[in-house]
Amino acid sequence: MKKSSIVALILVTCFICIICLSCAQENEKAEQTTLPKNEIVPETELERPSIPAGTDYGGYNFRVSVPEFGLSVIDFHREIFVEEQSGDTMDDAVYMRNRLIEEMLNFNISIIVGTGHWLVAHPAAILKVILAGDDVFDIIDGAYQPMLAYNGALVNLYNVPNIDLSKPWWDQRMIEDLSFRKSKLYYLIGDIGHCGMSGVMSMLFNKQMFDDYGFKYPYEKVRQGTWVFDDFAKLIRDVALDLNGDGIMDHNDQWGLYGNSGSVLWFMLGSGEKVISLDKDGIPCINSLNDRHVQVLSKIGNLFSDKNYVILAENIKGGPDPYEALESGRAAGRFLFFYTTVAGISTLRSFEYDFGVLPFPKSDENLPEYCSPATSYSSGASAISIPVTNLNLERTGMILEAMSGYSTDIIIPALIDVALKSKYTRDAESGEMIELILRTKFFDMLMEYGWGRLSWGSLYYDVYSNLNMKGSETFVSDIEKQLPKSEADTESFTDIFDEFNY
Repeated sequence: MKKSSIVALILVTCFICIICLSCAQENEKAEQTTLPKNEIVPETELERPSIPAGTDYGGYNFRVSVPEFGLSVIDFHREIFVEEQSGDTMDDAVYMRNRLIEEMLNFNISIIVGTGHWLVAHPAAILKVILAGDDVFDIIDGAYQPMLAYNGALVNLYNVPNIDLSKPWWDQRMIEDLSFRKSKLYYLIGDIGHCGMSGVMSMLFNKQMFDDYGFKYPYEKVRQGTWVFDDFAKLIRDVALDLNGDGIMDHNDQWGLYGNSGSVLWFMLGSGEKVISLDKDGIPCINSLNDRHVQVLSKIGNLFSDKNYVILAENIKGGPDPYEALESGRAAGRFLFFYTTVAGISTLRSFEYDFGVLPFPKSDENLPEYCSPATSYSSGASAISIPVTNLNLERTGMILEAMSGYSTDIIIPALIDVALKSKYTRDAESGEMIELILRTKFFDMLMEYGWGRLSWGSLYYDVYSNLNMKGSETFVSDIEKQLPKSEADTESFTDIFDEFNY
């Protein structure tokens, strides 16, 4: 272990040098604003995973399943495995982390690239392998994990030796929001995976349009806890403009916001509301007819269904591809607000106008904190899970605990301080907002299990997505019609997960 400690020190030192050099090169190249350091943070001893002395896996080949195709902004291959250093900040961080842990535990990481897309083909192929009882991979990253969990293909992470879910390198909000009966959780994000960390949704605003209209940037409101939906809605209504004067508001005009039928759920979570939450015993329950839920969703639905101020992809008919048209409008700066994942900010570097980053607005000032929408969909299902075919959970747990625990000061600084703050944003305030967004993630079980129609899918597709199209006038009656099936879905979900004994 003395040799490993020396190697670890050398690797971490090299990594810090690389990060510093990368920062300097990026600042020189792009003339980025240097982020101010307004306070001195006292040095504290970083907590590390507890690794028994003499742990040695004899050169074991640790196999990681990843999909052939992920989201355009997410490369699962490079989240877990990088063959060599390339000069890219995140690639080099992953490389350094892997070399450190591989040397420490004497094992090797390899990836097994599946066939097809992360959402449908890849998880279906994985499920087939697992149900056949074949020991092909040790862990899974980048598949639609809820489908695998729902079909009993994954190990309960609470039962995996050497994984301590109370540690800060595992996402505590995800554990809280998605642990069935507070004791069953089948996939998880953490410091180990930067794709899952940066798959949280964020709001962006067009600074040029703010300047043109004399609007004050909302940063200070965010800091004071007063960035709320009513302020957001007023700004949207103030800027909608028929640019070509043809009397028709379409994709060629100026809008306050653009989105699609899923937008209502992002803003619902941002308002601190869930469709499906866990009660005090960790059992799923439906919130749809809760008074506050109805009030919040009514406000959101009424704004999004107003075709004078918000343009939705579903409302673009008989012309260009709706999403291409909206992307063109966004690139041209015709939208005051738009949203993307934190990872998606990296795709906006070519925009000629400046933009700022914000959390989603609160429903009101009484909400204790901002809530940043997160789901395995928005991160492209970047989460770690263990198949039930895994034959050595102790070894797998130790490797995962070490990889995640030693990512805290290797992967996360590279992600936040270099890639997100310095490289992809346009001002120091946006970096501050990104840190807030990442620490206020908010999960809903409907968005995990419902979008794939495993459970509660009809509640989303038949009720919530329609709020964007027709407003909130029939929301309560639509919920009441859907409630018997949704309650049956909840009972079925509970029965299925109660039966799992692993």
